[in-house]
Amino acid sequence: MAFGLRRDGIALALVCAGVAAAGPARASEGMFSRVYTADLTPAGHVEIEQVVRERAGRVFGHYDATDLRTEVEYGVTDNFQAALYVNANRMHATRTSDDDDDHADTGFTRHNVTLESISTEFVYRALSPYKSRHGWGLALYLEPEYAFHDLHNGLRYAPGTFSLEGRAIVQKNFAQDRVIVAYNLVLEAESIRFAGRPDTNSELDWNNELGVTYRVAPRVFVGGEFRNHNEYGNFTHHEHSVYWAGPVVHYADQHLWATLGLLRQFAGAPGHDEDGNDIGNRLFLRSHERNELTFKLGIPL
Repeated sequence: MAFGLRRDGIALALVCAGVAAAGPARASEGMFSRVYTADLTPAGHVEIEQVVRERAGRVFGHYDATDLRTEVEYGVTDNFQAALYVNANRMHATRTSDDDDDHADTGFTRHNVTLESISTEFVYRALSPYKSRHGWGLALYLEPEYAFHDLHNGLRYAPGTFSLEGRAIVQKNFAQDRVIVAYNLVLEAESIRFAGRPDTNSELDWNNELGVTYRVAPRVFVGGEFRNHNEYGNFTHHEHSVYWAGPVVHYADQHLWATLGLLRQFAGAPGHDEDGNDIGNRLFLRSHERNELTFKLGIPL
């Protein structure tokens, strides 16, 4: 399967993977590439997390982008976690498609590295799957974000572009924690205005994310993920729905944890534009990618 990773994207992943540190705290492990679990950073401890995500493949032209997400987490209590994120993006697009770019119908071209956004995260855990009687976990997640550039096309935003994301995180552990199942219901409201344009647009993203993983060795989990993304313009008009699935591998010890996951788009709607032109052949490749490779590294301090 051709994924189209560029050498500079691989180099960025290797640089982030080369960061080294040690610490005694148990990490709030990211078991999946997209799905969150109810595992939090312990009270009084700090964790550094780096995410490198490579996205590639649109309906025409060449598109690949690397998302860099650097996070500092702090355990306020054992059941409440706060974090700060800095999000950057490297984009390599040549005559490719998009929903919002003025030149998207014939193909836009952009090669840049940008500061995408700054965000904070607050997670409250109501149930721990390691302490509850039947292995259930429940957490509520809130992430306000102030954005500078668009994730999908690299266009600059006007001042005041922001979003608010909420997650309901449900987890169930089986077989003495050897099997972990997690589901996220995600709602994100966005207020967007591109630089140089008079109109402000509102969007609602509604996602379903599911992960299942099994401990195959004392420090290794192997599993799979499913992600469904749905977008509504002005909160009411359905614009598109996209579906991905793929494998994920997770490793953890007392000093660090690492996760590698691949998601591949297998369905999307609409597969055509307003004029009936094909934009994906039962996939939605106009502004979302066919393939997504994610590497995550967490280091408790």
